[in-house]
Amino acid sequence: MSSNIRSEREEYFEQLCISIDADEAHEQEGIECFEAQMDEPGFDAAQWLDIALYYSPAVARGIIDMVGEDDRARSSIAEIIAENLDISYGDDDCERFAETIRFALANGVPIDFDVLLDGCERALDDLDHWADDETKAPLVALRDTLRDLQHGH
Repeated sequence: MSSNIRSEREEYFEQLCISIDADEAHEQEGIECFEAQMDEPGFDAAQWLDIALYYSPAVARGIIDMVGEDDRARSSIAEIIAENLDISYGDDDCERFAETIRFALANGVPIDFDVLLDGCERALDDLDHWADDETKAPLVALRDTLRDLQHGH
């Protein structure tokens, strides 16, 4: 997800968020895991928020009020989503990304639309070589949503 070396606790939280998103665990487990780590040395709320935003919007909704403004401002969720659009471009992925971006904007997490739109364009360029319009449709819809959010912002 990022170039930083991740701690075992962050890896565990990521796996937990993936399980929660797949309905294999309850979001309360993710929220409690986040809470339990808050006072630990080396805990980076911005990084943990990014993990939740990317993998489990339900957990992100549960922890956002525990993440301070400074940590929200350091979120790199736009970059993370943009980096992954070449492999995560299906209907479900793109709808979740749009929901995540709306949630982030509504909760004081800065979104770099230029980075996201560049990510969409790169992914669409990659798909152009082999994919049909139906395959590209979710990514095109996400790009259009991003443009609407950018201009309505």
